[in-house]
Amino acid sequence: MTVEQLKASIEQIMFSGKPFGLRFFACIRVEKKITLKEVQITDDLKHSIAAMLKKAAQVHFLSEETELEPAYNISDNKNVLYEIEQTDSYTPFSFLEQYKQVNDLYSEQDQDALAGFAFAVNQNESVIWFYQNIYAANLVKRSRSLYAMLSKGSTYTVLDREIVRIEARIDITILGKSIITSKIDLLQKSFGFDEYVKREAHNAISQIADMGLLTDTAKFEDLINKKRLTNAKRLMKVKNSPVLKMDKTVLFYRLSRHPRYKDKFKFRDGKVFIRTQKEASEFIKMLNDDIVRSELTNQEYDSPSKQMLKPFSA
Repeated sequence: MTVEQLKASIEQIMFSGKPFGLRFFACIRVEKKITLKEVQITDDLKHSIAAMLKKAAQVHFLSEETELEPAYNISDNKNVLYEIEQTDSYTPFSFLEQYKQVNDLYSEQDQDALAGFAFAVNQNESVIWFYQNIYAANLVKRSRSLYAMLSKGSTYTVLDREIVRIEARIDITILGKSIITSKIDLLQKSFGFDEYVKREAHNAISQIADMGLLTDTAKFEDLINKKRLTNAKRLMKVKNSPVLKMDKTVLFYRLSRHPRYKDKFKFRDGKVFIRTQKEASEFIKMLNDDIVRSELTNQEYDSPSKQMLKPFSA
């Protein structure tokens, strides 16, 4: 999906001039399973939520500064939206698919299991989901403190109901099979994204092995098994590397003579020997072509986030 396609979908559903439908659900997490319960709301609250979502979508998606990057670029850590496609092996939001059959209503007894809110916004059959995570600050629980509210004029009375705060923010968007978010940390914490990253990294290692350039890939596997996902995220990017598509013989020749890489790896009989995790990390940087040289200063930079420029013509 391009950013233009994303904007067009948002505009079609929310900004066509026609009123859009809105259903409001609570996401109830019990252990690792999430189910939906519909939240009953007044018409006034429904209109307020619709207006708030519309304003948030305007800022979040329709700004000139909005950028959309594919999931394999998450190692760049840019302040952009990333698109993660749900597949058979990664469907964290499959619980949304049966929303039309949801009959259970959210009640005060469900609050301890409340993980987030899901808003289904539709225009005819076109549906877009906005997910808003629930943090401790969003909940006011009477059991922890005594709360009072103004009821008539200047008179305070005891607050005798639980309160939840709905905010003007969109944490995660689900459009078709695509998850769109800038909050990768939320995906990692609550929606099993770590396993997705490691699985994609393993696929990248298989592609590296298929090159036939390395003696083995054990040190790459060691990098994936680390607690931090830094190298696993970098490996995700490898599958789209132009270096990976080079002829093996040509790549071996250039690496063995390259001023930066010729002393970083061991070369013999047309093979590259990766002896340490540090060398494996350097090899990943090489595959992603992360080291760039400035023609202006003749300095080299580690620049994982690169944008292809048009050829310069004098």
